[in-house]
Amino acid sequence: MGVRLAMRKELMGLNHSDMLTADDVREHLSKSIKKHDQKPERGFSVISKFNDTHSQLLSGNTNKKSVLEFERHRLFKEVLYTRKSVDAWLDNQIN
Repeated sequence: MGVRLAMRKELMGLNHSDMLTADDVREHLSKSIKKHDQKPERGFSVISKFNDTHSQLLSGNTNKKSVLEFERHRLFKEVLYTRKSVDAWLDNQIN
């Protein structure tokens, strides 16, 4: 993790919270996929689907119903996800 990202997470107060940035979600997804599945292309597919969903949220397109619960940080306007919803989304993608 870079210094800028670490400082930004500290300023947002995310170090000991249940909220995850998009980078944290990608890291969490890749670790979880490695534990559950031995196929690297499966992990790539799941992370690609997350990136697609995340980019739609960033552009303001929230028409598609998603299991991912998110909120925008008040100061930094960054999209943050709850760990519980990320785990539920991952289970939905794997099964």
